Amino acid sequence: MLNILRKELKLFFVDKRAMLLTFLLPIALISLFALAFGGIGKNNESRPYELPVSDLDSTKESIRIIALLDSEKSLQVVKYTLSEGEHLIKKGNESTLLIFHKGFADSIFKGATPPIELMIDEAKEAEVGLLQQALFSKLFTIIGSSGMKKKVFAQIDSKYANLNKELLDSIHKQIEENFSPADMSPSGGGAGGGITITKLVSANADNTAGLVQAVAGTAVMMLLFSVTAMGASLITEKEEGTLKKLLCSPAHPTHILFAKMLTSNIVSVLQLSVMMVYAWLVFGLNLFQNIPALILIILATAFACSSFGTFLSSIAKTRQQVQGLSSLIILSLSAIGGSMVPSFMMPEWMQKISVISVNYWSIQGFFDIFWRQLPLTDPTFLTRILVLFGIGSIMTIFSLQLFKRTIRRMY
Repeated sequence: MLNILRKELKLFFVDKRAMLLTFLLPIALISLFALAFGGIGKNNESRPYELPVSDLDSTKESIRIIALLDSEKSLQVVKYTLSEGEHLIKKGNESTLLIFHKGFADSIFKGATPPIELMIDEAKEAEVGLLQQALFSKLFTIIGSSGMKKKVFAQIDSKYANLNKELLDSIHKQIEENFSPADMSPSGGGAGGGITITKLVSANADNTAGLVQAVAGTAVMMLLFSVTAMGASLITEKEEGTLKKLLCSPAHPTHILFAKMLTSNIVSVLQLSVMMVYAWLVFGLNLFQNIPALILIILATAFACSSFGTFLSSIAKTRQQVQGLSSLIILSLSAIGGSMVPSFMMPEWMQKISVISVNYWSIQGFFDIFWRQLPLTDPTFLTRILVLFGIGSIMTIFSLQLFKRTIRRMY
């Protein structure tokens, strides 16, 4: 098996075109996407924005305000406790948490600035920005309207305290029916309108969300194409009769497949490593903040992609079929997995099926390292690693069975 491995590696490094496609093309695409992703942030009104909310006030007024927010077509309220919301943001499962602190209802009655906090994950700057656009105008109108009405009611009750209750109730009703909330906003002014914005997960100065997206997304997509091309060499050997000669050698048949896969794994690790080093040297990616986790995600991604490439080659009978299948399947998986467009910008149904893609788990793993800064032992990060190794193991088992069937057909 080692002899076959040495032969495969030698053939790969001698092939200048293969070297070009494996290393220089991904570098060019990473550079392009790193610049292009700086413009992410265009609004998308096709689906409501999920709005995590924590109500610490738990009064009729806070419940009413939250219900009005949930009734807006552009917003979908999801309620969490404060600890649950903070945990989800830290793990990257949510980007924001709107908190109604104690004293919210009292501040509305007094006409004071309401104690509202928007906790955000700055690593998801584009997603947070889109949500803020949909949230602030609605929240300002609702709270401003409610606060202004309370002030008007209080002034009338104070000035005309001698009026009988029925007449006061009638005046209140007329004000309620004719009150216009247009252009109302809570005191405090400014872009936040008195809302405190807390960066629970802060972007570090060395990175941008677009850079991580560009590097991780492009590297995984190009890796899938590279390993599929290497896996197709098995079909080439079959067509040229080299595979029969190898089967007549002392090497065990499965060793031939494993040598091919091991070659793909080695080249995959090299390709991913080169991409990371390039991003560090050229774009300032903070490569050394968690080296053990980075090594683990590179190994897991390389194994999953290599096994997938070998499996794809195993189900095809000719090189033309490999080329056609690889283009269709890899581009589709890359699209839904977040390599081309960040997952949060996709329709909800695409976000749900993105978990079937190698790209999704790998990209999220890189975000865990460079943005969320999760430790190596964090369950969320380890789950992504286990899924990648699981995908690789399943693909390896299927590839082995298909390879055995191919051998039986040759005799």
